[in-house]
Amino acid sequence: MSNPIVSVVIPARDCLAYLPGAFASIAAQNVENLEIIVIDDGSTDGTAAWLQAQKAHWPMLTVLTGQGDGPNVSRNRGIAAARGELIAFLDADDRWTDGKLAEQIAYHLANPAVVFSFTDYRHVDPNGGDHGPCFGFWPHFFGLASQAGAGWHRLDNPAAAILAENVVGTSTVVVRRWALMAVDGFDSTLVSAADWDLWLRLCRIGSVGFSSQIGMAYLMRPGSVSSNTAARLACMQRIIDRHVAEGDPKLAAAARRARARIHTGEAEQAMARGRPGKALVQQAVALALAPSHRALRATAAMAVGFLATLPAARRTQARMRT
Repeated sequence: MSNPIVSVVIPARDCLAYLPGAFASIAAQNVENLEIIVIDDGSTDGTAAWLQAQKAHWPMLTVLTGQGDGPNVSRNRGIAAARGELIAFLDADDRWTDGKLAEQIAYHLANPAVVFSFTDYRHVDPNGGDHGPCFGFWPHFFGLASQAGAGWHRLDNPAAAILAENVVGTSTVVVRRWALMAVDGFDSTLVSAADWDLWLRLCRIGSVGFSSQIGMAYLMRPGSVSSNTAARLACMQRIIDRHVAEGDPKLAAAARRARARIHTGEAEQAMARGRPGKALVQQAVALALAPSHRALRATAAMAVGFLATLPAARRTQARMRT
């Protein structure tokens, strides 16, 4: 049997409610020569039996098993087993838009120097609510993408762009298998944001392509790995420290914006815990690191929130000082 043109790698743990939708979105790609590799990471919801039944419909389906090792280890197992020259990632609870994969494969075949590519995507909640596209959340990248226009484009200085704003959705990515092997795949020591770290390592060895088309619907699920904010912020700081190179002014500027994001995250955490004073300090640091209208508005809102917690006399004194 000839090797597939692309291998679809899907980590799954207790996602039986979502897997049929993920498989349906693969079928809607109209790509014939593909294999699907699902890593069932210790599911107890009937995932194994459902996958076994799917083999009658998907002859190029491979099922690997894990013991709750996490998505990073699972994806690495899938990469190691893949036979395709290209690897496409799809999380079990995400959905590709129709035709996304065929277009992305064609782009890679026409651009051999591009090691990975990604698209914009939409955030959706479990009730089907649309929370908007990813690129629109990141002002610098949104401006870049808007200027580039429709179609596929290569990123100028991709490491700086992706370090500054983590715009890459894992389930939108297509990547060359040799490139993943060259950088040793996902870092299994990172409990969060390992995908961001991987994209930054891939930026060192080749070009990066992107498209503003919506290629995927990302499900925002409570309790998911990416929803653990404290762990994610800690891992983000570790990744920034790892990738900032001394003497590169563009990367240094990108790192300031990335660190500003961490301080904004810390500010939001503090507000949620009822500590408006700490929230204001963290948001003020974020504003100093990366001034923007959004950061200024957030700082002003937190200042108002902090003043509202003070007794009337102290509130008057604070206003006079400002």
